[in-house]
Amino acid sequence: MEPIYRVVRHKLYEKCNLKYEYFTIQKQVNVLRFKWWRTIKGTDSHHEYSSTYNITFDNESDAISAIKKLQNGNIPEGWVSEVSTVLDFNKKT
Repeated sequence: MEPIYRVVRHKLYEKCNLKYEYFTIQKQVNVLRFKWWRTIKGTDSHHEYSSTYNITFDNESDAISAIKKLQNGNIPEGWVSEVSTVLDFNKKT
């Protein structure tokens, strides 16, 4: 079953005027039979301690494009490590 994503628009108003707007992506997850929306996060590892932050987009179309990439198996951000080769010299031939 494909996960369900949604785009959330965030707006900052000052003195009745829109000052700033950005978008985030949320993925629906099941936690103990409850449905929950979890914001897609990135990792900042430039410091001694890594921290997470919400990945933001300037417009809705960029967020939708990112959702399509997530559905194709792309990761949101970060490093991926995988074993490429295993050598076992202990086996006798």
